[in-house]
Amino acid sequence: MSEENIARPRKAVGPERPVYFNSGDVDRVMAILLALTSEVASIRDRLDTHERIAASGALPALDAVEAYAPDAQADSAREAWRDAYIRRLFRVITEDVEALKK
Repeated sequence: MSEENIARPRKAVGPERPVYFNSGDVDRVMAILLALTSEVASIRDRLDTHERIAASGALPALDAVEAYAPDAQADSAREAWRDAYIRRLFRVITEDVEALKK
């Protein structure tokens, strides 16, 4: 998939950008962090696809990569990686929320 084929919105939909934290700057940094997190997870899945195709003995041609559909084992492994990744990224926030509950 090439970069020019992806339509990206220029601004948030709606009258105003939602505010979740006390500072708009923190909200903007979190939006950047979440966008980068999503991109890294996507790249990680694509790398996993290349590795699985290569392990099968085939060369990872672009059409093979685009057509690849993970089996249940690959899908489960990817989901476990994503869960661990998200836990690592948001560990500090999770710990703060848990501390507030006590």
